[in-house]
Amino acid sequence: QVLEQESMRVFYFSIHNARPPLNDVHFRQALAYAFDYDGFINDILKGAVARNPGPNPNNLWGAPKDLKGFTFDLDKAKAELAQVKEPLRPITVGALAGFSESEQSATLLQNTAKKIGIDIKIESAPWQVIQSRMQDKEKNYDLVPLWKSTYYVDPNNWVGELYGTRYIGTRNYSYNSDPELDAWINEALLTSDQAKRQELYEKAARKVTDDAMGIFVYNTKWYGPYAKNVAGIRFSPIGSGQDMRWAYFN
Repeated sequence: QVLEQESMRVFYFSIHNARPPLNDVHFRQALAYAFDYDGFINDILKGAVARNPGPNPNNLWGAPKDLKGFTFDLDKAKAELAQVKEPLRPITVGALAGFSESEQSATLLQNTAKKIGIDIKIESAPWQVIQSRMQDKEKNYDLVPLWKSTYYVDPNNWVGELYGTRYIGTRNYSYNSDPELDAWINEALLTSDQAKRQELYEKAARKVTDDAMGIFVYNTKWYGPYAKNVAGIRFSPIGSGQDMRWAYFN
């Protein structure tokens, strides 16, 4: 038996929001329109993942249910690029060496971005090197395709830590600092009202998505192959995705 479950592990491009020309929302939006989401998910990954248009996992509260996100549209990408005032320059993507999806997504974006006049250079390096550089505002890459896993099941694990100013230097590798976004994130951390928290995190997710603070691609799916006489399997978004406390043999 195989149990399929959409997990909470978001694959996205971290974008250095504090460095020209990536600090221009139109340049980031051009990149977001230039990524072939369907091609990557359906052709390269054979549909083994679920499209995830925003920073929070689809299957978690705090992710707007009507959020469409960006689609692959080179005409819209060109239109956004035409509004960029900063001079263009080659963009460097740091891909995780040995992680095929990180390297493949970087190559895909390199090929499509070239069609709208954005030159991308790819540097593959081990995670330790990538992480070390991401923690330095000056040495960080322009973009890094990677995953944000479930360390705790709360929207703050994603939209809060990835884009809140308070997390710069720890989880916020985009060096994004937005006062309006910070106000929503901080208020959500201070209240225990679930409905209010959901409203705040949905607003934050919309702003992060619309302003293309990152390029959000997919949410992983968990596939648990088990012998037919194993029962009681429960999915867990934390760690390996398996909560084995409930498992037993028939």
